[in-house]
Amino acid sequence: MSSIKSPSAETLKALETVPNMYLILSPDLYILTASDLYLQATETKREAITGKHIFDAFPADPNFPDADGVKNINASLQEVLRTKKPHHMPIQRYDVPDRNHEGEFITRYWDPSHTPVLDDQGDILYIIQLAINITDKVLADMDLEKAKLAHEKTRDSLKSINNELIERTYSERHFRHLADLVPAKISNALPTGEVTFFNKLWLDYSGLNFEDLRDFGYHNMVHPDEIEDFQKGLTEAAANGRPYESEMRFKNTDGEYRWHLNIVSPILDEDGQIAMWVGSTTDIQRMKEEEQRKNDFIGMVSHELKTPLTSLSAYLQVLNSKLSQPDESFEKTAVRQAIKQTGKMTTMINGFLNLSRLEATDTHINKEEFNICKLLRDTVEDMSLITNTHRITLQPCDSKIISGDQEKIGYVLNNLISNACKYSQVGTEVNLSCEVGTNQVTVSITDEGMGIKEEEVSHLFERYYRVENSNTISGFGIGLYLCAEILKRHQGKIWVESEYGKGSTFYFSLPVA
Repeated sequence: MSSIKSPSAETLKALETVPNMYLILSPDLYILTASDLYLQATETKREAITGKHIFDAFPADPNFPDADGVKNINASLQEVLRTKKPHHMPIQRYDVPDRNHEGEFITRYWDPSHTPVLDDQGDILYIIQLAINITDKVLADMDLEKAKLAHEKTRDSLKSINNELIERTYSERHFRHLADLVPAKISNALPTGEVTFFNKLWLDYSGLNFEDLRDFGYHNMVHPDEIEDFQKGLTEAAANGRPYESEMRFKNTDGEYRWHLNIVSPILDEDGQIAMWVGSTTDIQRMKEEEQRKNDFIGMVSHELKTPLTSLSAYLQVLNSKLSQPDESFEKTAVRQAIKQTGKMTTMINGFLNLSRLEATDTHINKEEFNICKLLRDTVEDMSLITNTHRITLQPCDSKIISGDQEKIGYVLNNLISNACKYSQVGTEVNLSCEVGTNQVTVSITDEGMGIKEEEVSHLFERYYRVENSNTISGFGIGLYLCAEILKRHQGKIWVESEYGKGSTFYFSLPVA
């Protein structure tokens, strides 16, 4: 690292405890420190990255050749160094190293921005990278809960900061500097309700200076539908001395109402009396939009589930009316169609149940020793009995005992074989093989199907992803995601080799017992 003037140790220590995901960089892009929340999000330790160049500490994922995170992050940093102005980036995929599994990476999506901090001469002293982890926003209800927890931490941290300011007689200027570092709209008020401080984000959002915003009253920016509940909540909070939390819309300078999570919390003195109020107001508009997308998705799911159920009901009704008639051929056809539609419905429902169980909690893996080759033989035999459209074969394999959840590995096999049949021509062969190595076993499932385009391969194991040419095949893109998650929890791997138009081979590996 070059001998560039650095911020004080006190400043770095304060930044480390700021309740948000901050990475602090020198002008030559070496890491000075990182906040605790940033270390949690990237699963790193401060001593492991401090003093390293940002792209040495967080290199590109070699298993994701199309990744452009390093290029985009570097371009943003160069823009900040050139203009000495903040730069906000679009959402980026930037995978981080898995510290528990050497050579592996954890998928992460970020909402990043870079803000320079200048010294008295106007030169860049250091750069603050704010990287908001938005990987799990599809599950909006979980994200909102996480947001509430994050803001509780913000509230507690602000309380701690204010107590520390009182105990150490910090100056008002120092407090305001720290409040401006927090990516939330922060305000302070006396016990009487008179506002004494708005941070920079509040002023920027309202387009007013402090005096005008104080006189106007930021409660006048609240959406008319929420103002009554807001005022009632403030009154109750003042009466009982407890925090008040609510979701509401505030109008910005463009006249647009955006959703915010608003927390008003009292700071008590040594006698237990309210010394001041601290308000934390954070934009959750994007989370609300994701929640709407989730609701739209549920509507689509309901429609998809209703279609086979309606078809089943119709066939059964016709079958019932034909039972007394001698046309046995029609009855058999109707029964087959009913069973087929029931199977589709059951598969879809089970997929969503498995997904919800997998993501709602840490799925328990019931490990036991079993013969992987016997499981392969049994699975091929069972699938052959219920599949008359394809020939399913298994190459000879040596017996090998492994440790794992036999039921869940069986689910992986069934899913991969079903996919191979689903995406290949009727009458073709699906071939399985098992290679036994010293430390692992590798299973392959090869089909003669439509194949997968090269640009789609890297997305196959993402949740809800479906290939472009699957528009005529039912499903929601969760089967392969579930397979990948199950194998990951067995310390295994899954991958695919495919030639578009000729077929695919899916592989998965498991450690031996």
